[in-house]
Amino acid sequence: MKFLKMTFIIALTLLFAWPVLAQDCEGANNPDGNYTTNGGDLLGGRVSEANCAGMGPGYPGNTQDAQSWDGSTLMTQWHVWGMEIDENGAVETARYFDENGNGWIDYSTNYTGGYFWLASTGPWGDGSMDYTGYLNYYNVSTRVSYEGGQPVGKTSNVYFTGNFDEMDCYDCALDFVISNALMVWESTSGEPKPADYPDFLCGATDGELFDACCIDASITCGAVAAEESTWGAVKQLYR
Repeated sequence: MKFLKMTFIIALTLLFAWPVLAQDCEGANNPDGNYTTNGGDLLGGRVSEANCAGMGPGYPGNTQDAQSWDGSTLMTQWHVWGMEIDENGAVETARYFDENGNGWIDYSTNYTGGYFWLASTGPWGDGSMDYTGYLNYYNVSTRVSYEGGQPVGKTSNVYFTGNFDEMDCYDCALDFVISNALMVWESTSGEPKPADYPDFLCGATDGELFDACCIDASITCGAVAAEESTWGAVKQLYR
């Protein structure tokens, strides 16, 4: 078992700009607003990444599951799951090391598939309906830092886009950031997984578990929001 502290930023942009179809807006709550863990209205979370390929971190097929955590129960407020590393795996994009083995390696990893769920009882809802949808883009850019040739930390940026299954009556954009995550457990030889963390998907017995905190989420609805929520706009929010 190895413990490794991580800090990563996850910036998610969930966009849809669909025309009004069969569903009208009557009875549907507009989720527009800003939500934060520091403000007390948004829960932090716990995350698992399963070694579905049986080869360790970064391999094709490994799959993530992220769930809110209220201190005693998982997934009472939000859930993002099923993101699977694509056939290329984690691709090294750059590296630097000095003569003492101090330095870093950068990786870019694309995932395919995935879904999201926001509870109707969350700060964005009024209890009348949950919000669900699917991901259409998910990428993780990771820098692994080394001291004396040994990995000592990871810093990642994660971006994804998706579409809502419901809410055809609103054009909305969700910007969601998680920072300061601690990898609390990992296994490569089938040790029993600690309780109260998301199960490993795909039937895997090995993988990594994380605690995630310090989330900021902004849901902005309307045609203008859909137009303005570009990558540039997202990056401006978190400079």
